[in-house]
Formats: sequence, structure tokens, C-alpha cells
Amino acid sequence: MSLPAPPVLRSEVQALIFDCDGTLADTFAAHYRTFREALVPYKVEMTAAFYAARLGLSRRQLLAALTEETGMPVDDEDLRVRTPAMFLGHAAAIRAIPFSENLVRLHHGRLKLAVASAAQRPMVMASLGAIGLTDFFESIVTIEDTGVGKPAPDLFLKAATNLRVAPGLCHVFEDSDQGIEAAHRAGMTVTDIRPYYQSDPAEW
Repeated sequence: MSLPAPPVLRSEVQALIFDCDGTLADTFAAHYRTFREALVPYKVEMTAAFYAARLGLSRRQLLAALTEETGMPVDDEDLRVRTPAMFLGHAAAIRAIPFSENLVRLHHGRLKLAVASAAQRPMVMASLGAIGLTDFFESIVTIEDTGVGKPAPDLFLKAATNLRVAPGLCHVFEDSDQGIEAAHRAGMTVTDIRPYYQSDPAEW
């Protein structure tokens, strides 16, 4: 199957910034299985529909929404500590997203490339390693670098700072409404990759 044509970038763009989960890598199955496993001691169930409706949220934001939905509190710090190792156990489910992988390989060496993800660094590095793209990026920014998830612009602004490129000269690739809002708030143009790729919750 042929890949969709890459988007036409503004001539002044100097850097591309990619979200990780759902943009570079289909990690939804791995993350969903990790959360379900981590929530067992709390006797709280997270459905695929609940998770799919909140893609792009940080772990803290997701758990807050789950507590609001179920009335059952979940200790975010507990999951922060336990989930990275669990995620590695589900890494075999991670797949590259062809549209974005093609863009990375096409522009590597031509433009500066970065990742800006609200996930924890061990998970992001595991995901990039699973799809063989770790070494393509000059900067990899994760939630540990800013402490603030999307739709705040901090992750994207940190990536631009690391690349030494003005925000207005960066173009973002995202797969969530929160991420797209964050890119706009950072003063960057953005491409929504969802028309080019959809993960199937039935396979999670």
C-alpha cells in the first residue's frame, strides 16, 4: 500500500517536532495494557473506549479523569513508579506509524528534528527504540523536562529551545486535540496526522 503524500511545509520551516504516542509510534495497545495491569490493585477498570477518548493526556490527567468518572481515587505517584517496567513488558505491541516514519526519514539531515511527548522518558525511549528511530532526533523532550503536559505549550517550546530554532519556524505533527492546541499555543504550525492513520481499539 502506498503512503500518503507528505504535507507541503512552509519554506521558512527549520525544524519538525513530533509527538511520540500515536504520531510516531502506535503505542496505544502497550499503554492501555499497562494501565489495565497497573490498576488491578485499585479494582478500577479502564475501558478501551475511555482510553481512546482521552488520547494525548498525560498520565496524571488521565488518572484524574478516571477518578472523576469512577469515583475511585488512584495514586498517580504509585503508577508513575510502577508503569515504566510494565510498559516494557508490552513493548512487543508497539508499531511504527508509516506516515510519520516516512517524514522522519525524508527530512533527516535536512531539517532539525525533535520529539515532544507528555509520556515518561523510559516509555518514550522504549517506543522510539522499538521502531528504530531514536537516533534520528536531535532532542527528545518528555514530561520530566517540563512537568506540564499538553495542551500547555511547554513541551513544544522546550523542544524548540533545545533545537535553537524560533517557535514560529517549527512545524509540529500531532494526533490529539490537546497536542494540536499546545502547538498553536506555542506559536507553531501543526499537521493533524489522524487522517493518515487510525489505531483500532479492538486490537488493544
